[in-house]
Amino acid sequence: MALIKRGDIYHVRAQVAGVMIARSTKTKNKRIAEQLEAKWISEVHSEVVVANRMPITFEKAVIKYAESRRGTRVHHTIASKFKLFNVFANRTLHEIKAAEVTTAACDLVSVTGYAINTVNVSILYWNALQNFCIKNGYTPGPKIKRLAGAKGRIRFLSDEEVTKLMKELDPANPFYRKKAYAQESYDFTVALLHTGARDQEICTLKLSQIDLGNNTITIHRSKGGTDTTITMSNTLREVVLRRIATSKVPNIGKTLHGRADEVHLFPERCKLTKHGNVMFIDACERIGITDVSLHTLRHTFACKLLRNGLSLNEVQHALGHKNIASTMCYAHIAPNLTGNRIAAVFNT
Repeated sequence: MALIKRGDIYHVRAQVAGVMIARSTKTKNKRIAEQLEAKWISEVHSEVVVANRMPITFEKAVIKYAESRRGTRVHHTIASKFKLFNVFANRTLHEIKAAEVTTAACDLVSVTGYAINTVNVSILYWNALQNFCIKNGYTPGPKIKRLAGAKGRIRFLSDEEVTKLMKELDPANPFYRKKAYAQESYDFTVALLHTGARDQEICTLKLSQIDLGNNTITIHRSKGGTDTTITMSNTLREVVLRRIATSKVPNIGKTLHGRADEVHLFPERCKLTKHGNVMFIDACERIGITDVSLHTLRHTFACKLLRNGLSLNEVQHALGHKNIASTMCYAHIAPNLTGNRIAAVFNT
């Protein structure tokens, strides 16, 4: 144990049960510094020796959490989920206060400009990290509640907007110089619109998930939802067959019992850590479609199903939601349609 003076400030440097304490007391007063030294040593002793837990920094906890998820579909996205809280990288989790985490989350929205939903996803991962620490014998930090935001309507594209968008994304559009990139962006958009899948789920879609004989696609859900098998629309089937026919992968067109080879439908996007949507956003901006992202296409898929008579339970299955509560964000679409059908019954 040692109390070291650097300049005018006292620093604690001690090792307790294999745990190194190296902290600044941020004070010039030796008595206060000694009190802090005793307090920190006591805390570590209580955690390691008495409670049999081990302090860990946020950064190291994230690394261990990511390692535990290796081999899963979400492994490569974990770092991006925690990056919003990198301000705590070198802090020991149990020393971080709940108020600090909540303040950091609020600042991400009010100062940095992140969407509330984006921050709330990171908060879910933050809380999952604390559960991981508890399970594995590390001293966790605080859990916090998700941020409350104004409940607005889900943004989805109208039929007119979809028509304009697909026309703008058409590789034949003179705006595009690199037709191959334009074709991929067009095909990717069709796949999202006609499956309701998340962009990551289509990025990692393997041809083994496509049954050409039965004309179906099985979507493996990236957020722990229920895998869904859907029938391909004519437009989507055309995209799949064309991509198979024009692929540079040898023998990609050969199938066995109606199933294609074990490669990806969008191999270039699958290689990316972050799946870009630049061409999609640029196309939307050129034709005046605002406040959208690739996830808007998932909302568009769901709303189109509801507007054409499918129930919320059927939409839940199509989207792969485990719980109907996740599908209820589209409930404002259903009452109008129900009212129209009720009126139609009495008008006949």
